Amino acid sequence: SRSLSVLRPGGIYILVPTGSWPEYRDAAAAAGVRATSYKVIPEGATLATIARLLDSRSIQVYIDHVLDLAEAARAHTDIEGGHTRGKIVLRVSDD
Repeated sequence: SRSLSVLRPGGIYILVPTGSWPEYRDAAAAAGVRATSYKVIPEGATLATIARLLDSRSIQVYIDHVLDLAEAARAHTDIEGGHTRGKIVLRVSDD
């Protein structure tokens, strides 16, 4: 719910369910943004929808930094430290 403070008024908060949905919905309403949940099922149609939304810039993912897969432990440390703005991406290969 810390992400709510960086959304512009009327923005949308998309939650991949990991906690109490009513709590997030209520917090979003109090912050003046909309909230919805999106159940992630790793199947082609869902991934195509997400890709289309990203390509159209309807949603944006902010990348804080990119690390090699060998630095996965550092990624966890950075996330747990709570000072990242956006996602940390693990690079699996250079291809």
